[in-house]
Amino acid sequence: MDSDIRSLVRDDNSFEYSWHVRYSEVGHRGVMTLPALVNAFQDCSTFQSEVLGVGMEWLKREHRAWFLTHWQIVIDRYPALCESVTVGTFATSFKGVTGRRNFYLKGADGSLIARADSTWAFLDLASGRLAKPDERHVAPYGSHEPLPMPRESRRINMPEQLERREPLAVGRGLIDTNEHVNNCQYIQIALDQLPREVLPSQVRVDYRKAAVLGDTLHPAVGQLDGNTVVELADESGSPYAVIEFSGTDERSAAPI
Repeated sequence: MDSDIRSLVRDDNSFEYSWHVRYSEVGHRGVMTLPALVNAFQDCSTFQSEVLGVGMEWLKREHRAWFLTHWQIVIDRYPALCESVTVGTFATSFKGVTGRRNFYLKGADGSLIARADSTWAFLDLASGRLAKPDERHVAPYGSHEPLPMPRESRRINMPEQLERREPLAVGRGLIDTNEHVNNCQYIQIALDQLPREVLPSQVRVDYRKAAVLGDTLHPAVGQLDGNTVVELADESGSPYAVIEFSGTDERSAAPI
């Protein structure tokens, strides 16, 4: 794959902005954490929607919302503290009640640092049911050819053996504007279940249902085909989210 994002994204349907990797975005080794990368992607899509006039307040008046159902994130490297980076996003397709969106993070020289594919479902907040967006909801985004991504199934296969972890109560700090656990928090919680710090080269997340304030997450961890899978489920074992970490570079989690 061409490593220069400028050869892959050439039209006006993308939205991007630049900054320097902040101290609040790095871990103890001085590189951007996976949750910080995910938050950068989420922020970028939110900013694009606001700029296009189809942001949260507009959708709220429409009694509609987009909800993330799936991530596939590929990380070539983790950028360092104070490094100049640019994050970008664009829609790739809208079909039925779903939309697809790509993200990318690039360095100052245009080289690709990370890229992601995501799937979103459109919800009628009044009925609580999925709804097909109309032209007002999707036309402002336009569309762009998707970035090259490794071919993966939407569904994450589960290991036969899972090791249970201590349950976690959903507190206020995990909740976002939709009154659900924020998408990135599931990834952070999954990382916290692992015995050692990992720097995965690919992350997939299958969001099954939304956890809310007062719910309890029951984590379980297993291995399958060299990948680490974390299930975050309710008391009955029904998953809120399943997270898979691939190509993990394991590092000691002890402070340096």
